Amino acid sequence: ASLHLARSRTHTTEMALRRAAAIIARLPSTAAHTRFAPAAAVHSRYMSGGLERFREGQPVQTKRPAYDERDTAHTDKWLEAAVPSPMDMINEIEPIPIHADRVSCKSKGACMDRYGERVGLGAPNTYYQLNSTTKDAPVKCKYCGLRFYGVH
Repeated sequence: ASLHLARSRTHTTEMALRRAAAIIARLPSTAAHTRFAPAAAVHSRYMSGGLERFREGQPVQTKRPAYDERDTAHTDKWLEAAVPSPMDMINEIEPIPIHADRVSCKSKGACMDRYGERVGLGAPNTYYQLNSTTKDAPVKCKYCGLRFYGVH
């Protein structure tokens, strides 16, 4: 019932707009009426196909775009294989010996001491326990990647 009521309202509105456009088109062309004539012409042009085409919405793309042999992987566009990755570069640094039981980003020899205050760029000042660490099994900072071990 509500669908029928909605259709009848839409039909009634459509008919009323068409009648108004026809009346405006028949009015004498004076300065007072010419400002409505373009709107009526545009409205009658769009209403000629009915409102059904506007209810459907935008067409949905159902297929993926075709594969092109010239396509490259996203990483190939900016990552060069000859240049080591940042993870490889940070792993080249030897584990840092710390003469304490714990280390933080602001500790002597840690990232902020080595690279300056701006190296964190929003990473929190994190503390790591060094009680059971060795040079072969260091603790690794999850933000900067530096490795630390305690010297006791």
